[in-house]
Amino acid sequence: MEDYIDIKNIEVSCIVGINPEEKIKKQPLIINLTLYVSFLNVSDTDNVEDTVDYSSIASDIKDFVSKSKFNLIEALAAKIAKNILTNEKIKKAKVEVIKPLASSTSENISVVVTRENF
Repeated sequence: MEDYIDIKNIEVSCIVGINPEEKIKKQPLIINLTLYVSFLNVSDTDNVEDTVDYSSIASDIKDFVSKSKFNLIEALAAKIAKNILTNEKIKKAKVEVIKPLASSTSENISVVVTRENF
């Protein structure tokens, strides 16, 4: 059984890209997270202490990304996953970073990384 929390459509802007204009102007990103956690205890206790505070995680990620500078959204997604996994309750994290203005030939470009705590 896999339990998870989805946090969708976190909107944030940051410096990201390899082109000269991308290195000076913040660009909009959309971040989707899937956090794999166990609901076994929380289903019995109904206590927030037995799960993760998804509001806090979303706020922390938004704060981190808004202050970041990356060349590649792939590196940004991997760093977000690494940060999320510092929470011991999260066993696995799937991070999607969407860069809506990345291409004039498609609606959106996105990358997805999945990382696990061992």
